[in-house]
Amino acid sequence: MRLARIDLALQVLIGLVAGLVTGLFLGELAAPLNFVGTAFIRLLQITVIPYIMVALITGLGRLEIVEIGKLARSGGGVLGLLWLLGICLVLAMPLAYPDWPQRSLFQKSSLEAGTPVDFLLLFIPSNPFHAMANAIVPAVVVFSIFIGLALTVTPRRELIIDPLLVLGDTLSKVTGVVSRLSPIGVFALVAALAGTVSAEDLFRLQVHVVVSAALAVITALWLLPAVVSSVTPLRHLEMLRALRAPMLTAFATGSTLVVLPMLADACKRLIEASVSERPRLLSQDEADEEREVQSSVDVLIPTFYSFPTIGNVLALGFIVFGGWYIGTPIEVSQYAVMILGGIASLFGGTAISIPFTLDLVDLPPSLFSVFLSIDFVGSRLSSLVGVMHYATIALIGTFALQNQIWFRFPVLFKTLLPGVLIAIALLLGFRLVYSNYIVVPYTAADVLSEARLLGPETDAVVHIGEPEASSPGAPRPYEDIATSGTIRICYIPGNYPLSFFNSDNQLVGFDIEMALRFAQRSRLTPEFLPLGRIDTAAAKLDSGYCDAVFNSTAVSLDRTAETLQSEPVGIATLALVVPDERRKAVETWSKILETDGLTLAVGSYHAFPRAAETNLPDVDFVSLEDLEAQRSYFESGGAGADAFIDTAEEGAAWTLLYPRFSVVVPRPVTRVPMVYLTSKQSPLVLKALNTWLLIERESGGIEELEQYWIEGRRDAVAEPRWSVIRDVLGWAN
Repeated sequence: MRLARIDLALQVLIGLVAGLVTGLFLGELAAPLNFVGTAFIRLLQITVIPYIMVALITGLGRLEIVEIGKLARSGGGVLGLLWLLGICLVLAMPLAYPDWPQRSLFQKSSLEAGTPVDFLLLFIPSNPFHAMANAIVPAVVVFSIFIGLALTVTPRRELIIDPLLVLGDTLSKVTGVVSRLSPIGVFALVAALAGTVSAEDLFRLQVHVVVSAALAVITALWLLPAVVSSVTPLRHLEMLRALRAPMLTAFATGSTLVVLPMLADACKRLIEASVSERPRLLSQDEADEEREVQSSVDVLIPTFYSFPTIGNVLALGFIVFGGWYIGTPIEVSQYAVMILGGIASLFGGTAISIPFTLDLVDLPPSLFSVFLSIDFVGSRLSSLVGVMHYATIALIGTFALQNQIWFRFPVLFKTLLPGVLIAIALLLGFRLVYSNYIVVPYTAADVLSEARLLGPETDAVVHIGEPEASSPGAPRPYEDIATSGTIRICYIPGNYPLSFFNSDNQLVGFDIEMALRFAQRSRLTPEFLPLGRIDTAAAKLDSGYCDAVFNSTAVSLDRTAETLQSEPVGIATLALVVPDERRKAVETWSKILETDGLTLAVGSYHAFPRAAETNLPDVDFVSLEDLEAQRSYFESGGAGADAFIDTAEEGAAWTLLYPRFSVVVPRPVTRVPMVYLTSKQSPLVLKALNTWLLIERESGGIEELEQYWIEGRRDAVAEPRWSVIRDVLGWAN
C-alpha cells in the first residue's frame, strides 16, 4: 500500500508512534530533529493571519445587517454561554493537578518584571499593518469584524468579497499542502521530545492528556447535550444517537469542517422529529412555518464556524498546565489576561493562540513544542467537542427563532447539574490518584547531590574539620605563599550552590571552582579549610589560618576596617525564602515594611543585618549559628522566623532541598555586589586576586561557572538520556 493512499489521520498517527520509537531508540541523538519540527511549526503559521481576515470579512460581509442582528440574538448568546462554560472548565483544571513539587536553580529571567498588558493595543488596531506583522491576533480580529460589518451596507460589495473568496480558497489549498507534511512534522517533534525529555517530565505531561481528555468527553457527551435538553424539547440520548456519526467522524479525521453537511442534516432531522412529535396545539400553517425556520441551521452553522468552539477554549487549559508543568503556576491576577487574549487569538487557531498566550502570561515559548507533540490527541478531542458545540448553537438558535425556548428545571437538575458535579468529582479524583497512587519521585535535588566539578580533577587538599596544626599567628605575604606552593582557602560548607559536598563527598560549588581556577592560574596547590561563620573571616585571615576567603559575600562598608574586599565577583539579588503560603505577603518591600513584628532569619554565611538596618528598621533578625541550625529552620517549616533572607541565586538552591519553600524577590529588585576577602595585611594577595578576576571576567570564565553552578546549565557534563542505541546496543558513546 502506497503511503499516499493512507488516510492523513492514520499517517499522523504513524508519524507519532514512529517519532516516539525513534526518540527512545536514539535518545539525545534525536535532538537535531527539533529543527525540522520548528520548520513545520512556522509553515503551519504562514496562512493563519490572512485566513482570519478573509474568513471574518467574507463571512460577515455576505450577510445583511438584519440577518446579523438575528444571528447575534439567536446564536451569539449561546456562543457566549458555551465560552463561559469552557472558561469555567479551564479555570477548574488546577483542581486535578497533584501537589508534585517542582523547583529549579536560579534563573535570570525570574528577575524580569512582566510587561503589563496593554489592552488598547491588544484589541484596538490603531495600525492594522503593525497588528498583522506582529501577530496581535485580537486586534486583527477586531479590524476584520469592522471591515465585514462595513461591507454589509456597502454597494457593489461583491467586487471585494468575490476576490477574497478566491483568496480564501487559495489559502485553504496552501493549508492543505502544509497539512500533508503533518506526519513528518509530528514525527520530528515527538522524536526530539521523546529523545530529550526526562521520565519525570513525561509523567507530568500525561497528567494534562488525561485531564483534558476526560473534560472533553464529559463536555461533548454530557454537558452540552444537557444544556440543549434543558431549554428545548429535545432529549439527551436522542441527540447523542443522531449526532454520533458526525462526532465519530470528526474525532477520527481531526476536522469539523468535513462533517458540517452531515451535522446540518442531523440537526434538521432532530428538529423535524421534534415538530412531528409535539402535540398539535399549532395550526398547520404555523407548523409549516416552523419547518421553514429549520433553514436557519444552514445559516447558523457556517456563520459560527469562524468563531472558536468550546473545544478550542479547552485547549487554553494547556496554558494553565504549562505553568504547573515548569513549577511556576499562573497567578490568579493573570487569568483575565489569559482568557481575554487567549479567546481572541483562538480565531487564528491553536497554532497562533498557544504561543501568543504563553507570551502574554510570561511562560517560556518552548512549551509550544510540548503542546504540538500531544496535539494529535488534543486536536481530535477538540473536533469531537466542536461538533457538539455547533449542534448546540444550531439547535438552541433555531428553537429561539421559533420562540420555543423555556427552562425545563426537572431536566436541568437531572442532567446538567449532575454533569457539573461529575466533572468536579473527576478533577478531584485525578488529584487524589496522582497524589497518592501515581506519584512522580522528586528528583530536583539531584542537581546538587550529583553535581561534579566542571574542570579536571586536581590534587587539592580538603579539610572537613579545622586541622589540629596551629595557625602561623599572622597572615602570610604573597611571596611566602608563592614559595610554599600552597594557598590556603577558607570555605563555608553547606553554602549551596557555592561550596558544599556532593553525594561522593567531593567539595564542589561555584566558589570552590573559582578557587581551583585561581590556584591553577597562580601555579599553586589549593588547601581548603572550613569556616564556620562569615563574621569570623577577619580573625581567621589575620591569624594566618587561611590566605583568602572564597565565599561570595555581600560587599560592606562595615567590613572595610577589618578585611580587604576584592573586585565584585558578580551581582546577587536580595531575596526571601518563605513557605509557599507566605509568598504574597513579601512580594514588595512596602508590604514587608507594613508587616508588624516581622522576623527574618539570617544564615551563617551572610552578614545582611547591618546592611539591611537602614531599609528595614522595624524588622527583627534571627541569626542561625551554623549549617545545622539552618537545616533545622527549613525542616521545621520555617519555625522561629517569618522568612529566611538570602540572595535569590543561593536561596533557589535551598528550595531544591526543601521544595515546600519558594524564593521571592521583593520589588523593587535590590542588587548587591559579591566579593571575596583577604587579610588587610596582604595587599599583594588582593592585587593578584583582582588581576585574575579581571582575566576570568573578560575571558568568560566567570559567566561559564555562573551558568553551570548558579543557573544549573549542566549540558556540558550531563549524562546522556537513556536510549536503546547507547544503553542496550552499545552502538554510541
